[in-house]
Amino acid sequence: MTSDSATTARDLFLSKDLTEADAEAYLASRGFADPKAADEHLQALAQDLPTRLALGEVADVLIDALTNSADPDGALVGVTRYLVTRAPISGFLGYLKDDPRAAEILAALFGASPSLGEVLIRNPEFFHWLQLSLKRPAPDLIDLRNGLQQVLSSNLSTDARIEAVKRFRRREYLGIAARDLLGVSDMPTATAQLSLLADVVIDGVLELLSTDPSSTESLLAMPGRFAVIAMGKLGGLELNYSSDIDLIYVYELDDPSVPAHHALFHKLARRLTKTLGDHTDESYLYRVDLRLRPMGRHGDVACTLKQYSHYYDSMGETFERFALIKARPVAGNTELGADFMDLVRPFVYRRYLDHAAFEEIARYKRRAEQAGDGDRDVKVGRGGIREIELFTQILQVTYGAEHEAVRSPTTLLALAALLEQDIIDADVHRQLDEAYRFLRMVEHRLQIVHQSQTHTLNADGEMLDLSARRMGFESAGKLEETLAHHRNQVHTIYADLLAPEPEEEDAGRLLFRWLSGEISDDDTTGYLHGLGFRDPDAILAQIRALDEVPSLVQSRSTTRNLLSNLVGSVLPALLTRAEPERILNRLERIVSGSGASGALFRTLLESAPLRDKLATLLDNGDLFADRLSRHPEMLDAIVQAAPDFATQQEGWEKELRASAGEAPAVRADRVRRLRRIEEFKIMVEWLDGGDLAALQEKLSGLADSCVSHGLRWLLDDEATRDDTEWLVVALGKLGGLELTVHSDLDLVFLYRGAPNDGELFTRAEATVKKLYRFLEQPTQAGIAYDLDTRLRPDGKKGPLAMPLDKFESYLTERAERWERLAWTRYRVLTGSEDLAKDVTRVVSDFVYQGWDDSLPEYACHIRSRMENELGQEHAKNRFHLKVGHGGLSDIDFLMQLLQIRHGERTPVWRVAGTRRLLADLPPTSLLDTDDATRLRNGHAFLRTLETRLRIEADAGASTLSTDPARLAVLGVRMGIPPPTGETLKRRYEQVTAEIREVFDRGMNRLKAASNGLVP
Repeated sequence: MTSDSATTARDLFLSKDLTEADAEAYLASRGFADPKAADEHLQALAQDLPTRLALGEVADVLIDALTNSADPDGALVGVTRYLVTRAPISGFLGYLKDDPRAAEILAALFGASPSLGEVLIRNPEFFHWLQLSLKRPAPDLIDLRNGLQQVLSSNLSTDARIEAVKRFRRREYLGIAARDLLGVSDMPTATAQLSLLADVVIDGVLELLSTDPSSTESLLAMPGRFAVIAMGKLGGLELNYSSDIDLIYVYELDDPSVPAHHALFHKLARRLTKTLGDHTDESYLYRVDLRLRPMGRHGDVACTLKQYSHYYDSMGETFERFALIKARPVAGNTELGADFMDLVRPFVYRRYLDHAAFEEIARYKRRAEQAGDGDRDVKVGRGGIREIELFTQILQVTYGAEHEAVRSPTTLLALAALLEQDIIDADVHRQLDEAYRFLRMVEHRLQIVHQSQTHTLNADGEMLDLSARRMGFESAGKLEETLAHHRNQVHTIYADLLAPEPEEEDAGRLLFRWLSGEISDDDTTGYLHGLGFRDPDAILAQIRALDEVPSLVQSRSTTRNLLSNLVGSVLPALLTRAEPERILNRLERIVSGSGASGALFRTLLESAPLRDKLATLLDNGDLFADRLSRHPEMLDAIVQAAPDFATQQEGWEKELRASAGEAPAVRADRVRRLRRIEEFKIMVEWLDGGDLAALQEKLSGLADSCVSHGLRWLLDDEATRDDTEWLVVALGKLGGLELTVHSDLDLVFLYRGAPNDGELFTRAEATVKKLYRFLEQPTQAGIAYDLDTRLRPDGKKGPLAMPLDKFESYLTERAERWERLAWTRYRVLTGSEDLAKDVTRVVSDFVYQGWDDSLPEYACHIRSRMENELGQEHAKNRFHLKVGHGGLSDIDFLMQLLQIRHGERTPVWRVAGTRRLLADLPPTSLLDTDDATRLRNGHAFLRTLETRLRIEADAGASTLSTDPARLAVLGVRMGIPPPTGETLKRRYEQVTAEIREVFDRGMNRLKAASNGLVP
């Protein structure tokens, strides 16, 4: 006799000395509850010598796998039954020896789920498929559809293909369950995959029946559209291992006047239901429950959209609102499914509180507590799955109309959305999320054992221990402890939901009472003053104006409620803004233009990021209020991530290309609309922390696109087309890619032609005039761009378009010295490449023709006149950002002279635009590195101020008032610490003083260089 400690698994089959008692003792030590039966099963497998020898070789692997399963005895019974199906057994045993993981998978599945074992016993070949499947990513919807399509594409009869669908569904079910049990996927993934499998099967069967002659009654096609709507757990992508599927059917006829066609779709619905649920040799697909359709068991099996609309409008009950939260189109015509969802959404998510709904909720609560087997039922018992679902659905019905994000049919996603919308707090979300995952896991493990629709834990101690092991617990006590913990938390949260909240006099409620006349102006202004508002009367005046904006959709009471809550929610944020009163004033302008004040208020209430960003934008100036009042649809752009420049530019080009075939007036409006909308987006991006250089380059690129397409359209529209080469040259801010909001466009138009060709000159002039009108002429959409003609040859008196030869003669013979500075910003905007090369040569020869010793003195003289005659800073109590003391012109003039000085011999100096030149300034003895840094920082500071001033005024402003109050407003917007006005003024004076110092130093060095005193 062998001692227990010396017995090995191999001995069970190959030891001559091992007694039955020794074998049973060994098996008992390995965890088998019935070692005698276990030994009998093992010995029964050893039918012949090859099998016994193979069992001896694999014994260690096999016994280890069995004892590591949740139910070693059950796993052994199942595995031995499965091995019998693998002939010869010895061959498969050798395979298990070579692949111990295969033995672990078999034992784990049979130990956790006899029903899955039956699938393998029925289809032994599924095991090898399963092993390969476990090594690959879980199939998604496309994979499942492709797999089923292969089944359906055969030439077999309809009935034979349905049987094949059942085998397909059984195999995929096995794969989903195996991934779940083996820990490859989690519970939400498993429920989603079970649901997607059902979606694919329903859709495939419907397609098969829809083309079957017995369904179409010899018609060439079904006379309309048909869709299947999933409800319940299938609708929520939460299907169990043994769930019924709740379905409703909707159809629409091509010709509703033909009664027989109604009957045909009813027949299709009945046949689909029967086919899914029929038991055959291959079992069945799904148990179908149609009781959620209108009128339940007594209603039509399928209804039209019109019938659904009439029913829900006139007879729909509260429980149906709850049920339809889970509605999801799963098969048939996708457009019809979407139409159904659009139809029921207002029924589910109403714009007002429904007291009957809350009474119904209370009834559900009582039913949930009374139903089931008390605490043994994890679904409807106290603190069970149903309480989490009801909690979620109550909040979805209550807040879903205002918060679209919470409408998910999936419980976990809906809970996450409720958290994101601040409807529940993080602790509630965490407790319910953890409890739901745990309770659904318990439900799954219960159902997968025998694929039965059970939700109740067994009260028997041994069976409960077995259930606990199948759920990963070491004992029933640990399972019960965890279960009680989650249930107590769930029930507390669920019960608290219906308890009345304590009364609070928050800002929203107070404002509503004030607007309704229940409290006085004095009380309300006192409240606002207590919050810290300096001018509460102005705040109330603006709120009153908002309240008086008519709403074309919501009732006055609904709109007032939304307004009160909105303003109440933003009051704390308004306190931190520069001009709270003007924010509300600008909001009133937007609301008045929208025609749907309540909808706008609701949109802002639903999104804190949108609300905060809009407040920031409106605090910065009139520009955003103007754009949003004209184009309310741009509100969404406030919180959208800005695309990269290339993507944004391709969007402009695509829209402009699409306008090519439109009438000229339509194209003009489209260009204006595009400019306003895209400019708005670029400004939003910049105020959200974007880069000023990116703003300038994007605005310049937008102008380039609009001008280029505008000219191309005009040339294409000309009645008499010719091969004239055109070139559009950008100067000024556009040439330097420094465009900001409300910047003019400095353009010069050139063409190739004989100087004495009067007819060509006349056509060219006419074309440019048309382009000027196209861009500058006001339409209902405003203007596209203002053009500045002063930089073209001979300025305003010169021709609008000039042939190359005349242009070259002008620069050579008549151009003034200041034009050399202006043409440093030369940039080709669009046109002929060959002409561009020739023009570039001409311009380069002109600008970089050699140094003129008189230029520094000349530039200083011009700069002084600009400051005195145009700046007038002291006389008008203002700072002039461009021509004032130390302004942008100081930087521009100095950089342009350095370009002319060095550009002839050093082409890297030939950069269009001050910003770009300063960003990568070539070395020069005429400007110290520190001075270059001062200019670079000063340029960015002044351009930032300029852009902010233009946003505020929604106009081409370049002056900053020295009024302390206005300086304070701008300082707050720029995030300057207090005292904001004084700090901003000191900073401006310091920056401009430094710029002037550098300007003077640079000019002196240039003058000295002209006299040969410095290199």
